[in-house]
Amino acid sequence: MTVFYSSEEYKIQTYAGEYRDLKCLIEDRLFTDDFGQCGGMGRCGTCIVRIEGFEKASGFMRNEATTLLRLAPGIDDIRLACQIPVDDRLSNVIITVM
Repeated sequence: MTVFYSSEEYKIQTYAGEYRDLKCLIEDRLFTDDFGQCGGMGRCGTCIVRIEGFEKASGFMRNEATTLLRLAPGIDDIRLACQIPVDDRLSNVIITVM
């Protein structure tokens, strides 16, 4: 996957199960500040990412739909990184940390 963070491009390789979710991967590999402050509960919205080329799973998990509706209504290609499992759907996607 390719991740854009603070105007920098990072090519990241991982495998399914190495990280609990995309938030953990980004925090670990990119050393982000103030990212994912609620610890993966889907409430704070500090881990919003735009994902291009991502095959969405059916529905949202936990509080994600409500948080996204509150913070970014009408934008379809954003998700909370804390709600995205690290699996094969992330192969060859472009992720922009918002």
